[in-house]
Amino acid sequence: MAFRFNFAVDDSDDDPAPNAPPAPAPQALPGELRAPARYHTLQELMARIPRNISYATISITPTVSIPRRELYDVRMQLMDEDELNGDGSERSMMAGLGKEDIRTSLYEGGLKSWECSVDLVRHLASLDERIGPGGKKVLELGCGTSFPSLFLFQTTLSAKKGFKPPLTHFTLADYNLEVLRLITLPNIFLSWAMLNHPSSSSGPWETEGDLDVTESLIAAFLTDLSSRGIVLDFISGEWGAGMTELLKPASPYDLALGSETIYSPSTTPLFTDVLLEALRGGEGSGLVAAKQVYFGVGGSVTDFVNLARSKDPNAQIRVVREEKEAGVGRSIVKISNKLGQP
Repeated sequence: MAFRFNFAVDDSDDDPAPNAPPAPAPQALPGELRAPARYHTLQELMARIPRNISYATISITPTVSIPRRELYDVRMQLMDEDELNGDGSERSMMAGLGKEDIRTSLYEGGLKSWECSVDLVRHLASLDERIGPGGKKVLELGCGTSFPSLFLFQTTLSAKKGFKPPLTHFTLADYNLEVLRLITLPNIFLSWAMLNHPSSSSGPWETEGDLDVTESLIAAFLTDLSSRGIVLDFISGEWGAGMTELLKPASPYDLALGSETIYSPSTTPLFTDVLLEALRGGEGSGLVAAKQVYFGVGGSVTDFVNLARSKDPNAQIRVVREEKEAGVGRSIVKISNKLGQP
């Protein structure tokens, strides 16, 4: 089933469709295929990174700017690849380039940038303590364009220049592998290129334009991450026991992030399970940014908080930020496990 939210952050080439009446919550149909969780290395995804990336830079605060791959560039790549791929994965991604925000079991919204991801970046930027120093492990569930992780990645790069820091590990998870390779990884590469741009010889970094992804630039990117002790890995597929199993061999995450991930009552319990398991046994925290109510879809911040408390009565849960602009309010919920229970 497909539906549209009508509250994405402005994407330069989105179809400006008028607001539609709320759609019913998507439900999996009998016999629908789901995507099992799968682990992917940086090297695996880098092997298919586009050789040219068209981008625009989004200004989130006066001091935070994040370059993002343009959707028209994704559309062109998908059109070029469509005839070469027979499994339908590229064609399913085309749903996200039109009027559909979700196509249940095929595409889960990862091509768009959502309001709450911007809220989460602003919250992270406002914290007194540094969230992104070495030694931290960060997990973003439903990453898509990955604004929160990109901010932390930029902070990490800026904080570590000139010496080898302790390991910093970013795990980015999205339902669609194609989102990870078409959007998430190119955006990471763009953030790295922006901070490592040789402005003295070729002028300042342009706020929009095209980046040529040469073999030498790829090599410099991989070498730089290795020298700084930064690890990037990826997980595609649905939330649930399969994803939890992939995350279990690692130590608990210091920070787990989610934006616009609790809109559906049918998947929120699975998201909550993965989030709590990623933090279990450690002293990290989770930050979940969401609309206070998803009218016509069914999810809400109150329902999520009650669900998380029922699943882990020892967790400390509170709202740490609220946005009360015109329309539906938005919140950021913090979940911490200071008891470090097994």
